[in-house]
Amino acid sequence: MREKESREPSADRMVARPHPESVIRTTGGRIVDLKVHRCLWSGTYPANSLPAIEECYREAVARVEIDVCMLRDADFLVIHDLERGDSTNGSGPVGDRTRREAQSLRILWDDRLSTERPPLFSEMAGLIREQASPTLMELDLQEVRPIPWPRVEELVRLVEPVKERVVFNSQADWNLRRLLHVDSTLPMGFDPAAYLDWVPEGWESESAGLPRGAYNYLDAHWLAAARLTPVADYLADRLGGILRLVPGAREVHFRLAAFERILDDGVANAADLFHRHGMLLDVWTLDAGTPRWRERLARALTAGVDVVTTNTPRALSAAAREDLSHHPASEA
Repeated sequence: MREKESREPSADRMVARPHPESVIRTTGGRIVDLKVHRCLWSGTYPANSLPAIEECYREAVARVEIDVCMLRDADFLVIHDLERGDSTNGSGPVGDRTRREAQSLRILWDDRLSTERPPLFSEMAGLIREQASPTLMELDLQEVRPIPWPRVEELVRLVEPVKERVVFNSQADWNLRRLLHVDSTLPMGFDPAAYLDWVPEGWESESAGLPRGAYNYLDAHWLAAARLTPVADYLADRLGGILRLVPGAREVHFRLAAFERILDDGVANAADLFHRHGMLLDVWTLDAGTPRWRERLARALTAGVDVVTTNTPRALSAAAREDLSHHPASEA
């Protein structure tokens, strides 16, 4: 009886280098990854769809991100939610739908109902397992409610065949710790926006609902109640605790506007607030065509970020190359 053929890509098929437009070489020689938000590489395919995911792996982009929600009975769905972000023909919480019901959903794309449905996590994992690509996928876990332990174990089983090629992320540190309790080797990132954040006045609805503290950051902690220390010390004290909430997390996902606020506050070596904990700094989200996007990109690169999350990776890459050609001897 013939042994079952392996579906893993062989070593000679593996693509060693990421697509050159999915990374930026700064004027100081650092390599910064562009993380393709919701797998929108070319914009040809609906966000978070299997064709979009497959394109990213086929093109060997450095990093991609997808959203993951828990279904009611089994499996997880690759989607942010049914109504916002990845609009679909459905409504209500994703968690109210069964695995079977989820397969009747269709993604709205370019104001039209596409033929693509949000993929099941199991389908997505099967697809990337077969891809010969250096692509690292971020699994942005949208579930805020504590995930029941049997479903945590299910998710760990689903991701096991590809766990060396993914990194989990969430603002719900409790769910990340649950995953680590089942498998302490799972690669982890963490978004601390539920504890410390910043948005402009009037934009609070875009945040987790934290009060604005004495340092003007969104923060409910006692240290934010009054200006007791310089802002750099306050941030170091807060992040020193927050970033330990997910043991072994290797990267932090931080709102770009909040990082810019740290720079505006004159904090020297702002990226070191994160790097000193052994974590890469991924800032989200910067897109071409938004106000001052070129200036913001250049500033983030100069300030030492490691990853930039974007829906327009090629435009950001082109802008960085243009800047490099104009300032070849600069340091970043």
